[in-house]
Amino acid sequence: MVSNTLLSSDCLREMVCEQCPATGWGKKARCQVHDQHVGMIESCPEWDKFIQDQQGKTMQEPGRKAPSSEWQPALEIIQQTEDDIRDYPYMQIEVIRIQRYLRDAGEGMVAQYGLEAAMPKGKGLNGDKTHAEVVRRERKWNRLQNLQKKIERINRAVDLIVDEQERLIVEALLDGDKNTVIAKVLGVSRQRYYEIKRSAVLKMAIAMRDE
Repeated sequence: MVSNTLLSSDCLREMVCEQCPATGWGKKARCQVHDQHVGMIESCPEWDKFIQDQQGKTMQEPGRKAPSSEWQPALEIIQQTEDDIRDYPYMQIEVIRIQRYLRDAGEGMVAQYGLEAAMPKGKGLNGDKTHAEVVRRERKWNRLQNLQKKIERINRAVDLIVDEQERLIVEALLDGDKNTVIAKVLGVSRQRYYEIKRSAVLKMAIAMRDE
């Protein structure tokens, strides 16, 4: 089976299942081969064939030295953007968890060792009984900073989306809503939903990349 790490399942459903005669796309969207809704399919031989065909076309183009040398970075950026959107609710929860940990640990260390022990330290400090906790707090602190920066970057990208339907889709995804639920709220077919979503994710990817 060919790896589809460069293409998300949603992308493959759009590009392959939409054209597949076994799928009643736009109606019930149920695959007759897998005997389940398209949204539930996680792998398919047709997906593998599609990826192989795309790689083959890329290799056959004149002057092309490496397969997918041009479109692979773009696909990776879009895939990373989709992953960031999907993980947004988790990132918010994780920020709160780390902040609570740093606050609670900091209060305990201040009470036992003094204010200086509770502050993040630079690398290379050792020899005292608070060193292990200081290192752990520094690691937590760095992760917190990275998560907060990523959340801020996502929020700024969302603010640049002016289309109402695209904005609704992105904000609903950031809230953790499912694709099927969002499409139903919009009152559009699954095919049309993924067209709008693809446009919104692309705009998000461009905005986040430019930063």
